[in-house]
Amino acid sequence: MQTKYSYKKAFKWLLVYLLLALVPMLIAIAGIMPESRGFIMELGVAFGFIGLGMLGAQFLFSGRFKSVAPDYGMDNILQLHREMGIIAFLFVFFHPTLILLADSSFWSYFDPRVNLPRSVALISVSIALVVLLASSLWRLTFGLSYERWRLLHGVLSVGVLFIGVVHSVQVSHYLAAVWQQVLLVVVFAGLGYLVVHTRLVRPWRSKAKPWKIVRVTPERDDCWTLHLEPCGHNGMTFECGQFVWITIGATPFSLQQHPFSIASASDDDGLLITAKATGDFTSSWENIGPGTRAYLEGPFGSFTPVEGKNLFLVMGGIGITPAMSMLRTMAQREDKRRAILIYANPDWEAVTFREELDELAGKIDLKLVHVLQETHADWKGETGLIDKELLKRHLPENPGDYCYYLCGPEPMMDVAELGLRGLGVDWRSVYSERFEVI
Repeated sequence: MQTKYSYKKAFKWLLVYLLLALVPMLIAIAGIMPESRGFIMELGVAFGFIGLGMLGAQFLFSGRFKSVAPDYGMDNILQLHREMGIIAFLFVFFHPTLILLADSSFWSYFDPRVNLPRSVALISVSIALVVLLASSLWRLTFGLSYERWRLLHGVLSVGVLFIGVVHSVQVSHYLAAVWQQVLLVVVFAGLGYLVVHTRLVRPWRSKAKPWKIVRVTPERDDCWTLHLEPCGHNGMTFECGQFVWITIGATPFSLQQHPFSIASASDDDGLLITAKATGDFTSSWENIGPGTRAYLEGPFGSFTPVEGKNLFLVMGGIGITPAMSMLRTMAQREDKRRAILIYANPDWEAVTFREELDELAGKIDLKLVHVLQETHADWKGETGLIDKELLKRHLPENPGDYCYYLCGPEPMMDVAELGLRGLGVDWRSVYSERFEVI
């Protein structure tokens, strides 16, 4: 079976994650082992080392490194980042909990009268961990803008990791040897540099390759398309279905860096990026003047067609943009493969790219299935929400000849993923793209 994903690749990256998570403990047990202080106490210490290692591994599995996502999938990487972050929090939480249960004298670590710097650091890191987890899980509930959350997430993550490493070295019960302390610091300094690389080095590199927005065009359902052209360079080579991070303004060093799927065909000279005016960032796109500078980082993602495979596309709302890149590329290259597009929208007027999709259906072998929640009197297409039965009605006779691409609202994607699995579609042929977890 020709797919991007496999058990072998998944196992490889899970093994990398496991090794990174165990680095602090491996360094600790590689030295001279002190006398045991009881099972509960040592379990609490082990939880602390593992939690620290998992927090460090989060910097690699953040979805911003091209060498990781193609083997595991961008959506899978981001889901792993989120779920492992929760588990890492639990490990770190049970670290002091178990130690205090075993020996209440360790409450002195939090007593400012005993050691003010240590108590401030431990209390601060405890609060930071709670804020880090809560703001990541309930950002919208707290009314936290993406830009502020991104800054908060980065600062707190680095701060927690720094205090964790310092705390481990200062306690030094299992890290008594200088070589152990140096090795721990070096490993986590390297992981911490990944944040510096993402937030500073990459923007600095993109500054040498600016883009300009030549025009902004309106689309259906309050969506807007940016037409970008490279300034003084050859542009960007990408595969249809990939995405970029974009910063609009005079400098790439900005908190307003957001991910968007590329909507243009792969062989176009410029780039098209389409988004719905829903937030502070995209709601201002209609007012962007021609010539406005932009900086792009990418391309990223493995949400791309597999050579020789037909395409089964399940899209919702503005999640259609990576599919538009695929279909436009097929038309541009006169691709003879078959494509089935199931496209869900609230109503007929909200169908973004409606007219162009009809044109594409006349140029390539495209079966177009619109799914509307609200319909007009003479509507004869699919109605309601995408579910397993709807997918079954349009599943091809030869499902193994297709790869399956899902992009849209998360509830729709959850139902579609389970529905396809329930219909016997191999998981290695299903590709998902969620931006809600970024």
